[in-house]
Amino acid sequence: MVNQIPIIIDVDTGTDDAICITAALLNNDLLDIKAFTSVCGNAPIEKTSRNTLNVIDYLGFDYPVAVGADKPLKHELTLAISHGDSGLGDVVLPNSAKSFMKHPAHTIIYEQACAANGNLQILAVGPLTNIALAIEKHPDIIPLIKKITIMGGGLYGGNMTMTSEFNIYNDPDAAKIVFDSGIDLTMVGLDVTLKPKLPIWVVEKVNEIDTPFGKLVSMIFDFMQRRKVEIGGDDPNLHDVIALAAIVKPDLFTFKDFFMTVETQGTITRGMTIADFNNVEAKAPNVHAAIDINIDLFWDWFVKNLKKGGVNNDE
Repeated sequence: MVNQIPIIIDVDTGTDDAICITAALLNNDLLDIKAFTSVCGNAPIEKTSRNTLNVIDYLGFDYPVAVGADKPLKHELTLAISHGDSGLGDVVLPNSAKSFMKHPAHTIIYEQACAANGNLQILAVGPLTNIALAIEKHPDIIPLIKKITIMGGGLYGGNMTMTSEFNIYNDPDAAKIVFDSGIDLTMVGLDVTLKPKLPIWVVEKVNEIDTPFGKLVSMIFDFMQRRKVEIGGDDPNLHDVIALAAIVKPDLFTFKDFFMTVETQGTITRGMTIADFNNVEAKAPNVHAAIDINIDLFWDWFVKNLKKGGVNNDE
């Protein structure tokens, strides 16, 4: 039995977050999921929290969900139109009767970091507000977090502005706190997440998977394929699942280390993740950045993982 990674998964559950949650649950042989924490981003906190709880419950799991930040640290919240009003497009799940955790996300992050004795990892696929709040309120958490893997940022350009990726743009102040914290940070940004465009063969394979996992992903894929025409937004893509893959299947990626920081205020560059390509600052690298991905192997892994159906985790 592989030693499981104690992990908190921080989500702003929209469409690709829901697929990321699905994939994470199917990797519970590798991941010891302590909690899911919700943050505002793709949709308001009430919706991202409810979506998270509903997805987990629909798939037959009982992991706790802690409600997190309802606004960025300083800036106004920017919502993502590409996920529709609910965050899950036109996908409607049964409303879970289960309750959220009593304590807020930043408290749960701190408590789990203490309990894991320095081994806790965090997968953060939304704005980094919850993690920044945990660091601000509990500075002693820094040596207790083994690694943070984020879906966010990019070395070359953005998708929210010319320079900024959506999650980092939404709360650049939180991102700067995380990037500057000294915690081991892996950035899975647009440099790799925009590469694996959703192939038709994957859609067809997923449509054949007659499990709750396959049905949920199939419904979301159907919405993703229609949304560009109907409401605007980007092409079908699995940004957040790709960040999860960097934890459970790192051999799919090529990484490079950089010293990086985040611009918090610029009119054009707010949320820009800036790499010191030429070592101007002469500082040690603080970010392990994904720079390439094996696209074919990623899709093979994704489909194979989804076929497991939560039954055989040794495939």
